[in-house]
Amino acid sequence: MRLQNIDPGWAGALGGGRAMQQWRHGVWATAAVVTGVVFVVAAKNGDLGDTSSLTTVLGFALSVTGLAVSLLRGEASGAARLSPEDRLNGLADQLATAVQEQWRAEWRLRSLQDPDPLQVSWMSADPWLADHRVNIGGPADLSGSLEHIADIFGQVPSRRLVLLGSPGSGKTVTAMRFTLDTLEQRRPGDPVPVLFSLSSWRPDHESLRDWMVASLTTTYPGATWSRELLSADRVLPVLDGIDEIPASVRAHAIRRLNAELDLGNPALLTCRTQTYADVVEAEDAVTAAAVIELQPLTLQDASAYLLRTARPIRGPGGQRATSWDPVVARLRSQPDEPAARALREALATPLMVSLARTVYSDGSADPAELLTSHFHNPAALEQHLLDAFVPAAFRDAPPAVGDDARRWLGFLARHLQEQQTRDLAWWQLYRALPSPLRLLGPLLLLSSVAVAVVAGIDLTYWTVSAPAVTAALAAGIWIGHLALSGGPLRHAPQRTATRSRVPREIILSAAAVSLGIALGATGKIVLDWTVYDPAFDPVAAGEKWLGPMALWMAGGMALALALTVLGVTGEPRPSTLLSRRKGRTGSLPVRIASAFGVLLAVGLAYLFIQPVLSPKYALGAAVLVGLVVAFAVWNNPRAIGTAVAARQARRVDRWSLRGGHAAARALVTALLTGVCMGGAFGLAQATTLAVRADRHSEFPAGATQHQAPDGTRYAITADGWLLGRSPDGDRYVRTPGPVHGVVITDSADRKDRGSAVTADGAKSWDCRHPVKCTSFYTPIEIHISEDAVHGEEIKLPSGRFVNDADFFDTLPRRSADWLFTASPARLFNDAANSGLAAGLVFGLVSGLAAGVHRSLVRPVDTARASSPLASLHTDRVATITRGIIVTTFGLVVFALLSYAPGSLTSNWNSVYDLTFLWILVGPLSIGLSAWGWLLTARLWLGATGQLPWRLMTFLDEAHRRGVLRQAGAVYQFRHHRLQEQLAAPTSD
Repeated sequence: MRLQNIDPGWAGALGGGRAMQQWRHGVWATAAVVTGVVFVVAAKNGDLGDTSSLTTVLGFALSVTGLAVSLLRGEASGAARLSPEDRLNGLADQLATAVQEQWRAEWRLRSLQDPDPLQVSWMSADPWLADHRVNIGGPADLSGSLEHIADIFGQVPSRRLVLLGSPGSGKTVTAMRFTLDTLEQRRPGDPVPVLFSLSSWRPDHESLRDWMVASLTTTYPGATWSRELLSADRVLPVLDGIDEIPASVRAHAIRRLNAELDLGNPALLTCRTQTYADVVEAEDAVTAAAVIELQPLTLQDASAYLLRTARPIRGPGGQRATSWDPVVARLRSQPDEPAARALREALATPLMVSLARTVYSDGSADPAELLTSHFHNPAALEQHLLDAFVPAAFRDAPPAVGDDARRWLGFLARHLQEQQTRDLAWWQLYRALPSPLRLLGPLLLLSSVAVAVVAGIDLTYWTVSAPAVTAALAAGIWIGHLALSGGPLRHAPQRTATRSRVPREIILSAAAVSLGIALGATGKIVLDWTVYDPAFDPVAAGEKWLGPMALWMAGGMALALALTVLGVTGEPRPSTLLSRRKGRTGSLPVRIASAFGVLLAVGLAYLFIQPVLSPKYALGAAVLVGLVVAFAVWNNPRAIGTAVAARQARRVDRWSLRGGHAAARALVTALLTGVCMGGAFGLAQATTLAVRADRHSEFPAGATQHQAPDGTRYAITADGWLLGRSPDGDRYVRTPGPVHGVVITDSADRKDRGSAVTADGAKSWDCRHPVKCTSFYTPIEIHISEDAVHGEEIKLPSGRFVNDADFFDTLPRRSADWLFTASPARLFNDAANSGLAAGLVFGLVSGLAAGVHRSLVRPVDTARASSPLASLHTDRVATITRGIIVTTFGLVVFALLSYAPGSLTSNWNSVYDLTFLWILVGPLSIGLSAWGWLLTARLWLGATGQLPWRLMTFLDEAHRRGVLRQAGAVYQFRHHRLQEQLAAPTSD
């Protein structure tokens, strides 16, 4: 294997690295475990004594071992470990390439190269806005122009620079130019300039470093090592927009900057002049930072730019002319005219010059209208340019888009203004929904799916409708979500300063207790394996709806537990995990061949194991082998085909360690929460049932009570029936006198214990051979037994027990009520054990599924520039992959549990109920993902006409036309003033 063909995210695991060693050990251990299980089961079944069986088992062991050896052989040959310094250089080079790719594309989309950007200039700001000259050093005069920004930065010994300017003066463009120029001049080992938009930083809640790590991860999803580069001072932060931080925390931001930026850490910051002056007066200046201020454009610079970029028209004598020529001539000849003076002032900022170019230079509109009396002051003229910009940008768009673009963008601008942010993140558009939809959007969206699924099962036992079950499930999911995520989804950008001190498990357990009480108050207090209906219970009518609803709500809370362990609940965030990496799994034929290979491994494993084990155990073992093979294939470094430089290929892949710890935490969290919730639910139900049963445990009122020498207590009712209870708690009822009956047995069936039938019931029986009918006329006792067909059995005077066929129909109601009521202790044990077992099993499956997902799905670790469309695609792939993995794995585990003897779930109806719940985990994890929330928002906002149906396509088009700018995975309006103008109410 050639090292340069190894993906950098995995090459570090080769050649004896810790991650590779652990992976090796994991494969060997799994192979050993699988083989050991086969040996143990075969030995238990006594099949190893047979030569053919032993040969089969040994052949399977050799196959698994050979598979592990073939997967691991040669993976680490020839790879030499790089030094930490070289490794950091390789990671920094990856990030530099991604940053350069991103901002070069943005530079072109803003037409800054068409033909050249406006040559803004700057001078040193007022001395009182900067730190002491001794702390800064270097020349006092830092005057320069746009193409020299990187050189000016290099003249500051402290390598800290604050760039000030008025609104629209070109601060962001200058920061972009600094980033690109610094990358062009960058040498190996130099820090990588990264442009950050400060509008999303909340310095009162998160440190600068943590925020930069999160921003890097969102903007460059492959930079999983961003924290490492920041810790090694390999990132040069370009912090754009101190003025975009909320005014209440700007002073706090300066304090954090000064506290967290060590001496020697370079940084470039931008801010509005007046805002920075206010911050300096209130707090302090940025330590050791030189301060420069952008200057207004001169008329010569602005007019020259407009004349160069305007569409040419035919002038006198065929000379080249533009529509701006008469306007520029008038500005020069009549500078004191009110309209001319207003236009000169407006064109002093690059923003207004750029808007004027879009509105007039690239279309048929005549700029001469700017010199009319309508625009006698700069404010009115600037507002006109801002209003005309969007229609001009979409002038050649299809009518279906161009006519509504202003309205759609206005809605988005108002939404951002309400959220007090500039970042238009697609995963946060759900905040534009009305409150009910913002809380329950995906759940309501999935209701139709849930109704369809629930309607497919037999609900006659529950006597409730599919919509009712769906509503109960949704309510339970949301209760669990509120408890486990700490509250409803935040719809404001700022986090709440106060947090609940009550552990989430206690909140969830309290909700489970209330549901357990509701189920216990309406549940049957008879033995659960009988068919008797306790109509005597005065609250039994609630069984028709309250009990099932409480049980389904508890199931919804269990689903919320699984979703929380999977990381779905809470504030939606785009996932940076992919089920595959570019070039990692190869072409489509390679992926199909890999999938076929996994299926082939399952089939071969089943053929090897089936002669030794029963079919159900053979199938489970084969599926386990398939999981091992799939894990090995998906993580095989030889399947990676991306070509990278050898010096970039080496890195210590700590994902296996982090993923292992994360998987372990997920399992522990799921088990603890499941046990807490299931135990609280079961104990509450058990206590309620026991209290109710205790009320019916005594003999009926009015019956004469007696006690036999052996400790048996009995009572005789007024109509002569004897109700007895033995010392061990068993109950029976004796008839008042002899009764006519027939014992019917099948002489051909030696195991047939016989059945007792009343004389009337025996008339329908054919007592010919081999059926034998024996009449009796004696008192009998009716007992309760788990071995009986209907739960009741008849004890004849001879001491013989037979099944009861219809004598239970002759019991008086009060005697039947007393006979079939379970003891409080038994009810308590059954309900408590079933709740605890259900919580344990569901927590176990949830934790294991989350662990498998985090083990198989790894983050992309090759940095690349992200975009809103790319992050949406990544999240969609990761979300669907997660849904498939966890659903499939969970169903496999439940299938194995159903075959396990003495299944833990046997006390909670069956594994079927838990399996049915788990089927909903996949769709819910998709619906509650960032992509699912976007789908909900698109459906509502598109149906109401507030946004287009093809929202992301429209946003991408607005970005191409220069209305929006792209900052990593989010969009921003071209300028804050444009956002404010679009958010303002329109006259129509």
